[in-house]
Amino acid sequence: MRIIFRILLLLSCAQACLSQTKTVVLKRAWINEYKDRATIVASFTVDHAHAHPNPPAKDGDMHVAGRAPKDIGLPLVAEVMNAAAPAEQAAVSEIHRVEGTGNFVSLTGAWRVWFEHPADSQVQFSDFPAAANTNPDHSFEVHPITDFGGEDLTASLYFIPKFKPKDAQAAFSSYEKLPINIRASGSAVTLSSNKSGYNYVEFTMRLVGKPGNLADNGMAALADVYESADDEEAIVKDIRMIFVANTPPWKKLRQANAGDGYEMRVLGIPRVNLSAIAAFVDAAEQTSVRRKLPYEMIIVGVK
Repeated sequence: MRIIFRILLLLSCAQACLSQTKTVVLKRAWINEYKDRATIVASFTVDHAHAHPNPPAKDGDMHVAGRAPKDIGLPLVAEVMNAAAPAEQAAVSEIHRVEGTGNFVSLTGAWRVWFEHPADSQVQFSDFPAAANTNPDHSFEVHPITDFGGEDLTASLYFIPKFKPKDAQAAFSSYEKLPINIRASGSAVTLSSNKSGYNYVEFTMRLVGKPGNLADNGMAALADVYESADDEEAIVKDIRMIFVANTPPWKKLRQANAGDGYEMRVLGIPRVNLSAIAAFVDAAEQTSVRRKLPYEMIIVGVK
């Protein structure tokens, strides 16, 4: 009887774990096109947008839910950083002007695959309805937006006033524990993981080597992560940091001619490292594997 009870308990635990796993299926060709880009340019229609940006103490973002069927092909939310600032009001007004019209406008920003608000399963370039609200189930974001309909938002990537970012130790410890199941076919890659959080995190990054250029004029750099500049022991090592072209963090990195050992105090948000996923899939003989989720940080503010 005791053995049967243990078996039932194990089956119950396994079922609970499976119910927490969320899946997104991406085209391999799309992954290869964007894996070494900071941003994506898409033709986008706005279904719903926040009437007003979040207060700065609650992150200051403005959520814009919509669709980009040709370029992204997934339910998505795009977000304007520091959206209440005077400099961003032209873009905010343009978002509201086209909201719900079905018209398509040009959208540019950092692409972000992350399991923060995921559906049970979504397949890229399949049919899906218009968003019913500003936060539909999604594993894809354009966050932050850097251009909306010709309105430049690159200057909006800075530390959010009155907002308390997530603790670096807690955030990176959480990222390091995330698992991912990868299944690959000739045309697609299926990614399954658990729901995750810790959006905005503040930390000190110390470069390992020199940054490199990305295909869209962004930059990528390997860095070790520290709670503070005074710490000698890194929380994690060799994390890829992504800098979006013409933003304040990107400008500081370039102006410093930064190299090995250079430090920056930054604000970052995580995304799945699709470059690492692509390399693993290309090299692996297996078509299905469970491993640690590879992630990278989009740098969205610098001090």
